[in-house]
Amino acid sequence: MAPLWQIHDLMDLEYLLRLRADADNGRDAAMDRRIYLEYVSRHPQTADRRSVLKHWLQTRRQSRTADDNQEILPGRVYAQAMRMAGWIIFLAAFFAGAALAGSLLSYGGTTPVNVFTCLWVLLVPQILLLALLAAASVLSRIRPSFGKNGLYFLISALLRRLALRLIDWIAPRLSVQQQNRFQEVVGMVGRSRTVYGNIFFWPVFNTAQLAGISFNLGVLAAMLMRITLTDVAFGWQSTLRPDPQTVYAIMEFLAAPWAWFLEPPVAHPTAAQIAGSKMVLKEGIYGLASADLASWWPFLCFSVLFYGLVPRVVLLGLGWWQQRRHLARLHFTHGPCDRLWLQMTAPNVETRSPQTDAQKPGGRTKTGSGPETPQQTHNSPPDSGCSVVLMVPEEAGMDISAMAEKIRRQTGLETAAGISATGDADQDVKQLSRALENAGMNQVRVAVVIEAWQPPIRENLAWIRRIRNAAGPTASLILFLVGKPDKTSALPGVPTKTEQATWQQAVNGLADPYIRLEMPGG
Repeated sequence: MAPLWQIHDLMDLEYLLRLRADADNGRDAAMDRRIYLEYVSRHPQTADRRSVLKHWLQTRRQSRTADDNQEILPGRVYAQAMRMAGWIIFLAAFFAGAALAGSLLSYGGTTPVNVFTCLWVLLVPQILLLALLAAASVLSRIRPSFGKNGLYFLISALLRRLALRLIDWIAPRLSVQQQNRFQEVVGMVGRSRTVYGNIFFWPVFNTAQLAGISFNLGVLAAMLMRITLTDVAFGWQSTLRPDPQTVYAIMEFLAAPWAWFLEPPVAHPTAAQIAGSKMVLKEGIYGLASADLASWWPFLCFSVLFYGLVPRVVLLGLGWWQQRRHLARLHFTHGPCDRLWLQMTAPNVETRSPQTDAQKPGGRTKTGSGPETPQQTHNSPPDSGCSVVLMVPEEAGMDISAMAEKIRRQTGLETAAGISATGDADQDVKQLSRALENAGMNQVRVAVVIEAWQPPIRENLAWIRRIRNAAGPTASLILFLVGKPDKTSALPGVPTKTEQATWQQAVNGLADPYIRLEMPGG
């Protein structure tokens, strides 16, 4: 059984991937390779991407918190903050419900509590909120842009604001570098919908349902306490002056959810009791029977239970299920995860990202460098995806086989199919679709050789978007940035730092987490 991921795991994963990208050294890469080999040796049958990455996260998290410094990770802060916020909201909603019900059921012995007032204050707002929630759900299905740009945007913005305030609160315990990385992780919320979908919506949704549950529990507790410890009289009156038979029909309709297993006068007052509890302003309570005045409390309690508490419990269960469902459907194929997975599974990987190369001249990342020990001879798991469909620009005149061998030697990626890209998006998309269909790859990965001296103009970026969309919603697209070929070799050289920075900025502008730049070296 695959391990269950939690939202705080995703935050720690993004944080540690950022640390890894900033460091990008052979020591970390070798450690990642050892973590992978250790897991495969112990769990050869479950060495899928989700399980291995969860093991990597747990190992890395332990190594970051095992030293004397006890580094604070964003996932831990998030979990503690959500736990504390949950308790605060639960208690506040409980006492709010109890206070509201207590004030409504205040009875001085002269004027009975108006049942219509109780229903209007306690139930109508909750029913309206449920109706708005249902309408928003239907609208988001009819118009997906409403959920993407409306409700989800507002909730993610609220989460980011609260998280930034939390970072300010714990700032004295964090270094400046940690604060910056925490803020980067916070920025992931809302902007990473392409990768994580609506996952960050469900904690807010579940917390709202928890507040609703607590509120209704407070209402029920106050009602039962008032009814048990004091003598409360209930009646009804309205300026509209409905007749008792009309009121009986309304109450019978409202009691339908529980009337199938309960009968009057428990499910709702009888017609005679409703007629006997009608209040007349000038007459007051005199002339009304005590049994009729006390007949309303079971109906009120069941109304709060079935129209207030039960829907919130159902929605909370639905929210938890949806959250687990979204977490279980994560592919972890976006850029940083795919780079980590590649370096862990490939026996000898040597790649450079332009950002890191600009920081470290000639810096390379090696994974599993050196001779493989017997323990390191494990085959890659079925979904390791160490193969690509390679697209080489036709006008560059590169030898696809030589380029594929160069990439394999330096990255561990085997080329499943090679394509000469013409630059015509429609034709290249057709070629890519045929190649992917013939390759039958479990994890789609497309590699495109990009000539760095060609500027990232709008047409080039539009072509990249078309290729990315054709590859699939969770396909990893690697742009291999190459320089001009040396005079002594037909293979391309290394792009300049200016070219690297220009293309990195352009790729960042695409805002697609599944597209990344790599350099196979010179």
